[in-house]
Amino acid sequence: MHGTMFRMGPDEGFLLVATPQAETEHRETVVLVAVHGDEGSLGFVLNRPSACTLAEAMVNLGIEGRVAPDRLAFFGGRTRPDIGWMLFDARACVEPEDSCLLSPEVGVTAAADAMGAILSVNAPALLLLGHVTWEPGDLDDEIASGAWIRAPFVDPRLVFETPIARRWSDATCDVLGMPRPWLGVARFATA
Repeated sequence: MHGTMFRMGPDEGFLLVATPQAETEHRETVVLVAVHGDEGSLGFVLNRPSACTLAEAMVNLGIEGRVAPDRLAFFGGRTRPDIGWMLFDARACVEPEDSCLLSPEVGVTAAADAMGAILSVNAPALLLLGHVTWEPGDLDDEIASGAWIRAPFVDPRLVFETPIARRWSDATCDVLGMPRPWLGVARFATA
């Protein structure tokens, strides 16, 4: 790990897939959990576009670089939407300073210079505005109540390649052991 963003423990860097028992705001949501422990949990929503383009978000966050005008920034969660986080494909670029790996393939940074460097090499990346947080024990309680299913691994294809509209259904198929694409609508009630 480079820099001092946050320390990774043994229970970080995993995907959650929302079930119908999830709160309304998390229905059909996929979250990449970055921090999970005694002090609470922090993660990023992976399947909600934000209201602004990637170029607009870059200007607002002081990130240097040029990107295609139609690329979107993502809604990472309701907590601190003024903070940008970038998930990047660690297989496609050198891990920049002030970043850490959430899995062998997926890294994260909140440093504007690191984000600019990632974009300059055209590595697959998502710029997320805000994040999701849970108080200590709350995420474990939600998982135990059936609101979330924990995926066995972080699939970088899901994070960087799968179209936004299919991320929840594809993640659902993965955690339920069903082939993709599932014909019909991915719903737990009939699974």
